[in-house]
Amino acid sequence: MDRNLAALSFIFLILSSAPVLPWDRNTVAYSGTGVGIEPVLPDEHTHLIPEQAGGPELVLRLTGGSGDKIAGAFLYVGITDYAGRGRGDFTRRLDFQPGTEAREKFRLDFLDGQPGFYDIRALLFDHGRELGRKEFTFGYAVDKLPLEAGPPQDFDRFWQDTRDSLSRIPLDPRAQMDSTRSSAEVKVYRVSFASLHGARIHGWLAVPRRQEGPHAALLLFPGYSTGKISPNLEYPELGYVTLSIQVRGYGVDQESYPEDNRQYMILGVENPETYIYREIVCHCLRAVDFLAARPEVDSGRLGAVGGSQGGGLSILTAGLDPRIKVVVASAPFLTGFPLAMTMTGAPYRDLVRYLELHPECRERVLRTVSFFDSANLAGRITVPVILAIGLADRTCPAPAIYRMYLGLGAKTKKVEIFPGLDHLEIWKEFAPLARQWLLEHLPPGD
Repeated sequence: MDRNLAALSFIFLILSSAPVLPWDRNTVAYSGTGVGIEPVLPDEHTHLIPEQAGGPELVLRLTGGSGDKIAGAFLYVGITDYAGRGRGDFTRRLDFQPGTEAREKFRLDFLDGQPGFYDIRALLFDHGRELGRKEFTFGYAVDKLPLEAGPPQDFDRFWQDTRDSLSRIPLDPRAQMDSTRSSAEVKVYRVSFASLHGARIHGWLAVPRRQEGPHAALLLFPGYSTGKISPNLEYPELGYVTLSIQVRGYGVDQESYPEDNRQYMILGVENPETYIYREIVCHCLRAVDFLAARPEVDSGRLGAVGGSQGGGLSILTAGLDPRIKVVVASAPFLTGFPLAMTMTGAPYRDLVRYLELHPECRERVLRTVSFFDSANLAGRITVPVILAIGLADRTCPAPAIYRMYLGLGAKTKKVEIFPGLDHLEIWKEFAPLARQWLLEHLPPGD
């Protein structure tokens, strides 16, 4: 008995020390005969499935392979929601002739009446050998997603008091031309202005030379944890004035913040009056004041642009300041806090860790962040808005952003969905669409 136990222990030790390979999204991994697995969806571009009686139908296309016919292969399909909770699974035995195409259909009846975004993992085995795998995300009946609960009762009073406090601080604008960064096409200025609590906010102003003003202008807000920022020269080449600001109040050339970049989201989080994002949003609002006062700018044609944190700040700024006439937001952070806090991505994870250390503060923290949730200002935005969502994004989750999109008060709005892209991959693909949106809804000329 002791020898058997020792042998089992030895085997367990060997297995537990074996390396665990990461799951590669959207890849097929196999040894030997390989079979490709791909979803067949009504819209391959968005991976959205409209509502269907009895729940959505999932179709998988199996292709490729070589060699002899595969008999009795084992297909597993698992479905989870965006928080990783299992919703259902299927197993199926099937035969497959390499070099042909086969389609397997599954009725996901357990999702009937359950609009949302879901993850699929499909695995195909033959006698213990993996032939193929696929992981992807789809949205089902997403136009029927329930909206967020709504803002706290004193939401309007809080923001009015905040705007009043900000208005009592003189703008004190300063600008100095930077000849080393300027060119024959664009004049670049180092700028600064005063904001809440007298903080000095720094940025870059870029002005096109080739056309007479006043120009349409764009506020460009940075992503989370950004230290050093650079002037935007792309949009001025199209005829826009741009203002890029460092929202933490440090110099534009500073490589990193004095505080740990990963932690500032929790600063003052137990009270909306002390929360760091009250200051940051005020810096964005004061940037509108600065830009609108510039002689090169048409104050009636201002836009807000950003990705991640910058996307969330663009929405918050437009919801609080009607001078913003168009919004571009890629994977907007600060959206749908309750759901986003169930994701594994930073920096929402910092809030979760804070609550784990201070569970007694949970209600206060959730109340605080509700004042800075873009979903609670979306209904006040009536100007054109374009959003981007990556279905592989677990930092700023698709369900939260899509709910906010549904709640937008804008009659002209659009959401671009990128099924295979993660958080940091979205902007590159979205940028040409954003540029076209701006040219259409906020032309740089008169």
